[in-house]
Amino acid sequence: MKRLVFIVEGETEEAFVNTILRPYFQGCGLYNPVQCFKIKHTQGGMHKYSYVRNDVLNTIYEHDVIVTTMFDLYALPHSFPGYEESQTINDHLKRVEFLEAKMKEDLELSQNRQFNNYIPYIQLHEFEALVFSSPNGFEALFEDKEMNFKGIREVIDTFPNPEDINDSPETAPSKRMQKLIQGYNKVTYGVSLIEYTGIGIILKKCPHFKDWIEKLKVCLVKIKK
Repeated sequence: MKRLVFIVEGETEEAFVNTILRPYFQGCGLYNPVQCFKIKHTQGGMHKYSYVRNDVLNTIYEHDVIVTTMFDLYALPHSFPGYEESQTINDHLKRVEFLEAKMKEDLELSQNRQFNNYIPYIQLHEFEALVFSSPNGFEALFEDKEMNFKGIREVIDTFPNPEDINDSPETAPSKRMQKLIQGYNKVTYGVSLIEYTGIGIILKKCPHFKDWIEKLKVCLVKIKK
């Protein structure tokens, strides 16, 4: 049985995989072992693409493994393959798909072979976008005095697809969170908010995220057969 290995950006993504995605795949009848680890040489984010490539290469050749990633598009390092060219792509979905393809291309060119067991994923525009899928988590975790509920609902109503929330330094999803919730901390609240929201709502609201999950499910189903 093949293992599904996630290489992620930080603690929140690691907790998300272990707490949300592992049970989700099991609930789909896919009991393949799921493992997750953070990229090495990280201090809460990706600083050099070379670190990512090394971590993927250290994993991709292991026996019976499928490797995927989870990194934020927001603040992606300029050393990322295809980064400069991607800045000319105005459509955010096409841009992130281009960068994912470049990740795979770079790895395959460096090794002079194809890796059908590698499914790169970049989150539009960052992890916090997922929690804007529904007000449920905010209502469950916070009191009125702790946050701006009206502001949260305005963001959710303005962006029916949370992946459309942009990545400017002032209005990226995490920046909005910091303004709307007193003492917001990604590690402390991120996964809890998603637990209350429910993975089903996130899959319905976030098409690029859903496409990634479906690709992984298809891959695991093929292996199971």
